[in-house]
Amino acid sequence: HLAEGRVVWLANCEGCHGYGIAGAPIPMQPDDWRHRLRQDRATLHRHAIEGFFGPDDTMMPPRGGNDSLTDNQVRFAVDYMAALAEYYSQTTEQTQ
Repeated sequence: HLAEGRVVWLANCEGCHGYGIAGAPIPMQPDDWRHRLRQDRATLHRHAIEGFFGPDDTMMPPRGGNDSLTDNQVRFAVDYMAALAEYYSQTTEQTQ
């Protein structure tokens, strides 16, 4: 399902999460995701599906602002971002 998550991410999520727009956590920046990866995946899925108000007036709109995305598409995109974050976190640790 990560391949489908990548497709969803590229089309719907990268615009904010690829560049940190409005405080969106960037998967390639391990510090942005460290505490998120400690949460259970169901919480991350719920925040992405239902929307979430974070610290410093940041917010994740429900379904990234695309109501046509299914719950599974959103979950797959979250899982893809988490996999990216885990990869970059491991890569960063190895180079230090």
